[in-house]
Amino acid sequence: MEKNRAVYWQRIKMCEAREGEKDMVLHNVYFSGKGTTKACADCIASEMGMEVKEHDWLTPAAVQEKIQIPAGEALLFSMPVYGGFIPHICAERVSTLEGNHTPAVIAAVYGNRHYDDALVQMRDLLEKQGFIVIAAGAFLAEHSIFTTVAAGRPDEDDRAAMKEFAGRCRDLLAQRELWEDKKIQVPGKTAYDPSAFKGVPFHPDGDEKCVGCGKCVQVCPRGAISRENPRETDGALCISCGACIAVCPEKARDYHGEAYLAARAGFEEKCAQYRKPEMYYIAE
Repeated sequence: MEKNRAVYWQRIKMCEAREGEKDMVLHNVYFSGKGTTKACADCIASEMGMEVKEHDWLTPAAVQEKIQIPAGEALLFSMPVYGGFIPHICAERVSTLEGNHTPAVIAAVYGNRHYDDALVQMRDLLEKQGFIVIAAGAFLAEHSIFTTVAAGRPDEDDRAAMKEFAGRCRDLLAQRELWEDKKIQVPGKTAYDPSAFKGVPFHPDGDEKCVGCGKCVQVCPRGAISRENPRETDGALCISCGACIAVCPEKARDYHGEAYLAARAGFEEKCAQYRKPEMYYIAE
């Protein structure tokens, strides 16, 4: 009887906590060149049952001031995976986030090769800024360079997994005693080196369909496209995020060349296996 009564009051407590979740703010921070990481972030955020404040990190102009997130709010931090890590410009921008024992959920979005050490990196970066990572997910999306790999992802099964993930996160947020002063365990090496990834030798450029509208110039996170000649891309600056491809109204920008086509064929063969999302929680 006493056990049943305790379970009853625990359920009442959780229901009351959920009633107040709409008043709780979720800061949805993401970097998304071609829109797939944003799609994953939005799917998760929409199922959290909270007021959402969006922070799009695509361009430097979007990261002007520090974002202070108190313990009574939460962070959803969604990043694409480039060579096993999050983009270096995003790792640098984490210093603009300030938490105070603030709960955080991380989502690494990758194009079917592997996410390697990205979850460990994201956890470590956020912990240094005062956050407690309570849940972590690795989700699939169409590869940003070799788009035939993981084409159509996230699919319905992916979205179902994200909704399940969001539900578990929502429950964890209502039970702070389960994760206060704990550390989430995620796959990946603890002695990782993001500088080991030197980028890829492929960068999108424009063709004869380019009308010089300048939209690609505006969205490039590294300023790798000049207004004077928007067909060309500075390979030393470009991080191959694909934002310029996604925004071009004339479909004039893409990856070209025999070396690219040869690399795509090899990558398609290597990464043909259908991977499933992976999810991890602090209380497990």
